[in-house]
Amino acid sequence: MNICDYIIETLYLNGIDTYFVITGGAIVPFINAIARNPKVKYYCFQHEQSAAMAAEGYYRSCGKIAGVCVTSGPGVQNILNGVCGCWYDSVPAFFISGQVNTAEDLSNFKSKPRQTGFQEMPVADMFRDVTKQTIHVPDVLKVKHTLTRLIQTMKTPRYGPVLMDLPVNIQMSSLEGLQPSTILSTKRHQKHIYDISKYVQESKRPLVIFGHGVKLADATKEALDFVEKNGLPFLVSWGAFDICGTDHPLRIGSPGVYGDRYANYAIQNADLLISIGSRLDSRQIGGNASLFSKHSKKIMVDIDDHEITKMGEKGINIDFRINENAKDFLQNVITGQIPNIEQWLINLKLWKSKYSVETAREGDSTVYDYLRDLFDKIEDDCIVIPDQGGNL
Repeated sequence: MNICDYIIETLYLNGIDTYFVITGGAIVPFINAIARNPKVKYYCFQHEQSAAMAAEGYYRSCGKIAGVCVTSGPGVQNILNGVCGCWYDSVPAFFISGQVNTAEDLSNFKSKPRQTGFQEMPVADMFRDVTKQTIHVPDVLKVKHTLTRLIQTMKTPRYGPVLMDLPVNIQMSSLEGLQPSTILSTKRHQKHIYDISKYVQESKRPLVIFGHGVKLADATKEALDFVEKNGLPFLVSWGAFDICGTDHPLRIGSPGVYGDRYANYAIQNADLLISIGSRLDSRQIGGNASLFSKHSKKIMVDIDDHEITKMGEKGINIDFRINENAKDFLQNVITGQIPNIEQWLINLKLWKSKYSVETAREGDSTVYDYLRDLFDKIEDDCIVIPDQGGNL
């Protein structure tokens, strides 16, 4: 079986049927194989960075993983920005870079020129720190093992991008006995029961923060059920901004440097903070970490234990650290009897009402008025892409 056909069929069986591509000499055989396969579709881009960023947007909008195919040298170098976007926001994507013929590879030479093959670059070294795994395939016999390893790594939380660096001569090779198959992610540990009732029952001003990890764990329903069942007010990070409408009665905005004033009032006055699937980035906690929600007990739920550990290194004590997938936590959490927090909810509603919208001077209108009119006129399922900067 041809190597490209094998990779495409295997990726198809593992949920990847869409590719964003830019052609080039070192990736032509692979793109040609995509074009021959009726099960998959591909879209041609004008710049590799756009193709890489499209993979992130594709996953965010529909929850499906895309493949990205680029050529060697400047082609693969151009995806770095988009790869970083996937890496830091835990978005899975499968990148494939063409590479020079293995006979031209720099590793064949005792001398160390900067480059021997045309547009040769040390891709594995360059992308190692911003992917879950980047693997150069030096031998056709290693394709199956490499592909299995990359898919398994990509599908195992905490999610992120992977990259296969594939020499052009291997793309044109065939191997007997290859059989495309579905590859399972690494099995997670046995589920636990998480009893946070002690913290909840002792609180008078509890607050929940939902982060992107809630969406990545497909736990939006569980998250909303959790706060609605218990009557708990909640905040959302940018990554979880669209888990519900902004008019949800328990939603108290978005925190942080670029967040809502009333949301920050809520954080700073809370006596219990339950963070679920948020890494509590510096733009959320502020420049002086020691002042973040200074008077609250803190429970942090995150799939990546390093994100919890870093909080202590920043001077923020986490009273109950839970290294778990957001969905598993929400399905197995015990809160016990919720205390009377009516006065807390009244205060939050007052702050939200008072500080939520910039009021116009008499006779003037604000950007809020313009945006309100704009969004009233566009379709509810329209995807809006905001730029960075002043629109914040």
